Amino acid sequence: MNIEKAFWARWRGRVFIAAWTLYAGFYACRKDMGTGKGAISSLAVSLACFGGMYAVGQLVGGSLADRIGARRTALMGAGISIACTILLVWCDQPVLVLLLQLGNGFGQGFGWPALLKLLGGWFRAGERDVVLGWWSTSYILGGLLASALTEWLVLNTGMATHSGFHPAYLISSAVLLCSACFFLKETARLPVAPLGVAPAPQPSEPAVQDRPWRQLLANPRIRLIAAMYFFLKMTRYTLLFWLPNYLISDLGYRTVSAEHMASYFELFGFLGPLAVGYAVQRHFGRRRMTLGACMLFALAFICLIHPMLAGSGGAGLVLSIALTGILIHGADILMSGMAVLDAVPHELHGRASGLVNAIGSIGQALSPLLITVYVSHLGWTKLFDLFVFFALVAGTICVFGARKETQFTSRPNRSILETASSPL
Repeated sequence: MNIEKAFWARWRGRVFIAAWTLYAGFYACRKDMGTGKGAISSLAVSLACFGGMYAVGQLVGGSLADRIGARRTALMGAGISIACTILLVWCDQPVLVLLLQLGNGFGQGFGWPALLKLLGGWFRAGERDVVLGWWSTSYILGGLLASALTEWLVLNTGMATHSGFHPAYLISSAVLLCSACFFLKETARLPVAPLGVAPAPQPSEPAVQDRPWRQLLANPRIRLIAAMYFFLKMTRYTLLFWLPNYLISDLGYRTVSAEHMASYFELFGFLGPLAVGYAVQRHFGRRRMTLGACMLFALAFICLIHPMLAGSGGAGLVLSIALTGILIHGADILMSGMAVLDAVPHELHGRASGLVNAIGSIGQALSPLLITVYVSHLGWTKLFDLFVFFALVAGTICVFGARKETQFTSRPNRSILETASSPL
């Protein structure tokens, strides 16, 4: 038995490291979408189109992950993203750039549902909260490190953009290519996860494979998670791509200082998922919606007092950005990762993850268009009043879900908990 446990422990470690590395590579090719120069309106349109195609990719990728496997789907998405990003190196025509970024967004959409399904099949429900908390640092720190690497290379090696040549895309595509090769090597000859990790459909329910999308859309918990995630992801991506513009335009920071200050959103944000993972495991248990509501109402309060904190000086601004990052990133993985995987059987993990994140990505796609309209009429400072509204709406949805949490968690997840004696 000890030999068998050691065997599965080694494979689970390899799966986690491979999934972490690959998604960090995915994010390297996604963050370059926000580095474009030019008018805010044109950048907003590009980001909106990217977000829309990203949502389509998540729906397609979720279906493929459930049908042909998570490993193949993740590598397929990485291949599409690498090909499109490499072509951007020599592309200088606006229409072709947009088309290639749409292709990049489509391939990027495969990564999240495929890797969540992979992790959901290798870690039990009672332990994967902490695992997902640590795994989420891949997309929080991965993009930050990739952006820092690109900036360092440009400043110290003379790799500046020339007419018709953009070396930054070459760096990001190389990062994803190396990550994909590592994932391919580490998951080669991947054994089938032991039976009992994922629950079978309950006898009273129709077989999952008969009507997967209909069964998924009929799941009340998935509908609630998707609804709140629409507002949460809209807020997250608004800050992710537009926070430096706010610091420059409204607070008078220089470009370098603004980018440095904005990096605290992700630099401290990685603490949120870690705190959530351990809080769920030790205190909240299956009460995902309860914890989500607490975090979102706290986020609303921080956004409400942000003007006061920002006006108090640099320390207050850093505190506001750091707390916002912690709460947003923590609630993000809690709802779009932990809660989704617990809401459906393993056979639907890919589709459920893809659906929830596709709904969130619609909010992501709308956020740059919202910025251009809202900021032009009311200014950057009033934007945080909008974040207060978004957080309150999302938190209220979680409160409604928390009232039925016992009912939700008593259905498919019971069979997961019964597998505690499995070799994993």
